[in-house]
Amino acid sequence: MMYPPSGSGPGIHPPQPPPYAPWPQPPPARPPRRPWRIAVGLLLAGFGLLPLLGGGALIAKAYSNSRQTIHNPEYARQLWRNVPVETLFPPRLGREHPDKTYRDPNDERGWTRAAVSSGTSCRQALSGELARAAVKGGCVAALRATYLDDTGGTAATVALIAFRDNEYARQELQDVMSEADEKPDHVVRALAAPGTRWKDAARAGNGGWSIGNTPMYVAVTAGPADGRRAGRLPQPWGKRAHPQKEDREAWAHTAQGLAQSISTRVQAEARKVGP
Repeated sequence: MMYPPSGSGPGIHPPQPPPYAPWPQPPPARPPRRPWRIAVGLLLAGFGLLPLLGGGALIAKAYSNSRQTIHNPEYARQLWRNVPVETLFPPRLGREHPDKTYRDPNDERGWTRAAVSSGTSCRQALSGELARAAVKGGCVAALRATYLDDTGGTAATVALIAFRDNEYARQELQDVMSEADEKPDHVVRALAAPGTRWKDAARAGNGGWSIGNTPMYVAVTAGPADGRRAGRLPQPWGKRAHPQKEDREAWAHTAQGLAQSISTRVQAEARKVGP
C-alpha cells in the first residue's frame, strides 16, 4: 500500500509562522499652547512665590533684630554702678601673647592688680588741681585700683572718675592733666598695696584719658613701688629743674599708657546693652 508523503494528505497543513505585530503608531501631536495660557501660568507661579519670598524676608529681619545692639545712654552714664569692679579693673593688664587665639584664656602680661579701694569719694581719691576741678565739674564717684608691673618696680594707681555731664569730662580735665607734670601736681592719691611701699610721696608721673561718649575720665599716677622719691637726682644734676623733670618723664609715659588701656576697656563696656 502506498502512503502519501508526510504533510500532503487531505486535512493536513504545515505550520505557518506567526503573523508580525503591526508597527505602533506615533501618538497624536499635542495641540500648541496658546500664549494667554502661558502668561496665566507664569503669573500664577509668580503669585505663588510671593508668600515664600515674604516669609524669607521676615525670617531674615527677625534674625537681624535678634542680633541688634541697642545702646542705652543711661546705662553708660551709670557704668560705674552697672559693671562689676572685676570688669572695670581686670586682674591683669598689658600685652597678650602674639600667637593667642580667641579660644585661649586671657594671658595678658605687664600689670597685675594689687589693691582695689572700697570708697568712691572724689575728694579722697583725687588730689591737687584735678580734685578741685572734678568736684567743681560735678564728680559723683571716683573708683581706684593699684597695679604693679611684672618687674615689681613700678606701681600705678588708676582712678575712674564719673561725672554728671559728659562734656565736662571731655574738655576740662585734659587741660588739668597737661599742666600737672609741669608743677608737679599729682592728680590721684596713691592706694597702698600689700608688699609695697607705694604712697603719695612716691608719685612721680601722671596720665589721663577720656572714655568715648561717656561722662567718665581715667586718671593715673605712677611711681616707684619701693617708695623712693623720683626727681631728686644727686649733685650736680639735682641743681637744675630740667634734669629733675626728665627723671619723672618715664613715669608719666607709663601712667599715660595705662590710662589709655583702661579707657579702651571701659569704652567697650559702655557700648554694650544695659539692663
